[in-house]
Amino acid sequence: MKMNNFTVWFIIGVVVVGLLAMYVYEHFRYSPYSLLVDLGVIKEYVGDRHIDLADITLRRQFQDQTAAFDKRLSTYDFALSIAPMLSTLKDGVTRIEFPLKKKDGRLPLKFKYIDNEVIVVESECEVPVGAKILTINGYPIDQIIEKYGKLFPTLDEYKQKYSFVDKLLYTYPVIIDANSVQLTYMMPDSYAQRVSYVKTTQKDIKYTNPILVFSKGADTFVKINTFSVEDKKQMQSVTEQLDEVARTSSEGSRTFFDLRYADDGDDTVVTTILSYLIDEPKNLYPSMYRRYKDSIVLAEQIPISPSENRLKGDVYFLVDQSCFYTPQRTILFFIAENQIGRCIGNIDATSPTLYIDEFWRILPNTRVYVVMPTEKAEIDAQKWDDFLVSIEGNNSVDVEAFKLTKEMLYSHEAYEKYVGQIPQLFNTEVSTNSQ
Repeated sequence: MKMNNFTVWFIIGVVVVGLLAMYVYEHFRYSPYSLLVDLGVIKEYVGDRHIDLADITLRRQFQDQTAAFDKRLSTYDFALSIAPMLSTLKDGVTRIEFPLKKKDGRLPLKFKYIDNEVIVVESECEVPVGAKILTINGYPIDQIIEKYGKLFPTLDEYKQKYSFVDKLLYTYPVIIDANSVQLTYMMPDSYAQRVSYVKTTQKDIKYTNPILVFSKGADTFVKINTFSVEDKKQMQSVTEQLDEVARTSSEGSRTFFDLRYADDGDDTVVTTILSYLIDEPKNLYPSMYRRYKDSIVLAEQIPISPSENRLKGDVYFLVDQSCFYTPQRTILFFIAENQIGRCIGNIDATSPTLYIDEFWRILPNTRVYVVMPTEKAEIDAQKWDDFLVSIEGNNSVDVEAFKLTKEMLYSHEAYEKYVGQIPQLFNTEVSTNSQ
C-alpha cells in the first residue's frame, strides 16, 4: 500500500514539475532578455549572410542599430519592434517569418487587396466571395493592415499592406490568439452590410489551379493565380495547359500572360512560362551575384532550356502595381533583357536590382525565422529604364481598358467577359511581336 502511495505521489510530482518547467520556459522565451538574445542572432546572421552586407561599412551600420525591450512581447510584437532596424536594408525580402503549426487556426477565407479594399476571393464559410471586409472584431480593417503591414519592413507602404492581406491576414486569429472572429463585411455588388462569426480551420485556403486559360478567337489569356506549385500533379497541369496553348498558337494569334494579383512563389512556374518564349537556352537573369565572405562575386547560372512547343504569334504581359513579387519581377527582367513580348499596364519605377535566394534562420527563443537574400540579380540600368519608358509610352492600346477589376479576381464569368471584349479594345494594326 505504501508503495502504491509513493508511486501516485511520484507521478503527481513529475506532472507538477513538468507543468512548472513548461510555464517557466514559455515565460522565459518571450522575456526582454530572450528577445535581446534573438536580436543578437538576427544581427549576426544578417551580417554574415545578407549579400549587401558583404560591405563592411554597411554591415557595421546595420549591427550598430539596436532595439529596447522592457516587457514580454508576442512574436508579432517582437517583429514589429525590430521592423525599423530591418527596414534600413530596403531589399524587399528581409523580414520575420512566422511558422504555422498544424493546430493553429486559420480563417477559411482567401483575401486580396485591390483599390484599397480587402476582398474575399476564396471562401469555405458563409462569407461570400466578392465580399468587402470592413472590420474584424470591431476593429476597422484599415487599422489592422496599417499596423501589421509593417511585418514586411523592407517594402513601401502599398506593398506592405498588399503583402499582409495576401500572405498573413488569414492567420489573424493566430496573431490575436483567438478561435473565432467577428467579421463585418459588405455584400458583393451591394451596400448591404452583414456580420458573421467565423470559426477557424486548420486548412489553408488556396487556389486549386495555379493557372487558368481563357480563349476567344485568336486571343488566349493565361491568368496566373499563383507562382506556388503544391505538387507534381499541379505542375503537370500547368505544363499540359501551356503545351496546349503553344500547340494551338499561330503567327496571327495573341497570347496574354496576366501576372496581376498572382500569389507569390518560386521560379518553377516562371521558368516554365519563359521556356515557351525562347528558341535557344537563355539565362534566367541578366547577371547574378552571390556573396563570398566579404566580397560579391558573379555567379554561374543554369540556362533555361526551350520548350519543344514554342509559342507563336504576339505575346503580351499584363501588369500593374501588384506585380512586385520576385516571380513577377523575374519575368519583367527577362523580357526586358531579351526583348521578348511586350507589357501592357502601369508599374512603379523600380530598381534594376532584384534580391533572390532567401536564407532562413530560426531564432532560438521566439522560434520565428529571420529571412534575408543571399544573392541578387541585376540588369543594365539604362536598359531597365528604357523598358519602363516603353511601357509608359505604349500608345497602341487603351491601358485603362485592360485594367483588372475586383470582380475578375473571383468570378470566371467576369474574366471571360473581359477576354471577349479585347478584340474591340485592341489596336490590331500594330504588330508587337518584337522577336
